[in-house]
Amino acid sequence: MASLRTTRALLLGADESLASLLADVLGDLGIALFLDAADAARPDLVLAHVERGEAILPVLTRARACAAAAPVVVLLPFADERLVSRALCQGARACFALGRPLDELRALLRSHFPLLETTHG
Repeated sequence: MASLRTTRALLLGADESLASLLADVLGDLGIALFLDAADAARPDLVLAHVERGEAILPVLTRARACAAAAPVVVLLPFADERLVSRALCQGARACFALGRPLDELRALLRSHFPLLETTHG
């Protein structure tokens, strides 16, 4: 029988207030949020905060270095189709604009990670 394991998310590039907010949102979905790759121990998901468009590639490179095969969701400061397109082309699984309602982040995570839906209702 397979043991149940908490879904682990690694957060890169975020300040303390964003980390706290995301910990609450992810906690509602049964996802444990980690700020240090060593603590996350093979995360299932990486949330990568990007403040400027030119930072997308370095942040995605760091995400891959910390969690090789884990899908990456890029957190953008605002909705910008050009930035979204760039992030997706460079390997992000999905993007979320931080100015959007947090229910949209929950929906995005559930749609891209169906396991959340079955294990955490």
